[in-house]
Amino acid sequence: MINGQLDEIDLKILGLLQDNARMDIMEVVRRVNLTKTPVTKRIKKLRATGYIKSYVALLDREKIGQPVLVITHVKLDRQTTAQLDAFEAMAKDMPEVQFCLHVSGSWNFILHITAATPQAYFNFIMEKITGLDNVAHVESCFVMKECKSYGSFVL
Repeated sequence: MINGQLDEIDLKILGLLQDNARMDIMEVVRRVNLTKTPVTKRIKKLRATGYIKSYVALLDREKIGQPVLVITHVKLDRQTTAQLDAFEAMAKDMPEVQFCLHVSGSWNFILHITAATPQAYFNFIMEKITGLDNVAHVESCFVMKECKSYGSFVL
């Protein structure tokens, strides 16, 4: 990183790590053609400056008993900052909500919600979402097939 700008090596390291965050440091070293110390320093700096937000393990929803994925659109009846912030905070605290987007347009939020069964999803929506005072409308789209998820950024 030069003057806060990513160089070609930083971009290559980021590309390698987004494809495999558990890549052995020596493999990264080999692929970027540097020694271990400068690669380790670069990775630490990329983390410290926020280019690398976190490392996660992506789980197979079916294998962990959460095969149902539903894209849920939510419209609030009032769009004050306080109401929007409150809904956002609530969504962050619900483990069923895997992804929450505050969007423009006809809807205020788009949620990706996982469940064990369609009935479990229905129960969740009825108990945790539609019962909220400020929720005006909810629309659900059941995912039939997941074609691509969590793609890598082009660097």
